[in-house]
Amino acid sequence: MNAITHHTQPSQLPTHPTTTTSRPRRRSMALTAAVLGLTISLTGCGLSSDNLSASDEAAVQPPSSTTPDADTAPAEPATTPEPPAAAPGTRANPHPVGTTVGNEDWSIVVGTPREAWGEISAENQFNSPPEAGLEFWIVPLTATYQGATSGTPWLDLSVKFVGDDAVTYEGYCGVIPNNIQDVGELYAGGVAEGNACVAVPAGAPGLWTVTTGWGEPAFFTAR
Repeated sequence: MNAITHHTQPSQLPTHPTTTTSRPRRRSMALTAAVLGLTISLTGCGLSSDNLSASDEAAVQPPSSTTPDADTAPAEPATTPEPPAAAPGTRANPHPVGTTVGNEDWSIVVGTPREAWGEISAENQFNSPPEAGLEFWIVPLTATYQGATSGTPWLDLSVKFVGDDAVTYEGYCGVIPNNIQDVGELYAGGVAEGNACVAVPAGAPGLWTVTTGWGEPAFFTAR
């Protein structure tokens, strides 16, 4: 007896229907991503532009819209302090001729300086005239010694000329009339009256200085 063999059809696995919307959905997502990327890019550009112009905006501030309180007094403008005046007798503030200056040892009065080649040439025939561009100027002095020991004019007193060119002149004039350096040693109360002389640039503006010992010079006007 023949066995009946049943041929069982292999069961078919259920198949999923093909989704027709897959590709359109991917395209939609890609388009959305592109739009978002473009938006972010434009936003970034906008932020960058603001940053670049921020310094300009900070430099030019718009006027304040607030109204100041009527009771508030306006602030006083700041005043620039004036520099202190130069001390008398300095180059910036010279003494006028005739001013008495002094220290512990000397009291000195400077007379009016004058051009003196005529006087000097008459004083000694061997005196040489000033070099080209120079003049001999005499400065009268009255010096009183008031120290505790003694003083000598030719050692203690010095007269020079400081031109507007910031150069100090002390050139020799030769034998001059009534030379103060010819006065001998003085004691307290002793007075020396005489002349000092300096070779200076002809017609040059400037100041005269008188110095005692190693002290600082006292400046005087030229006339």
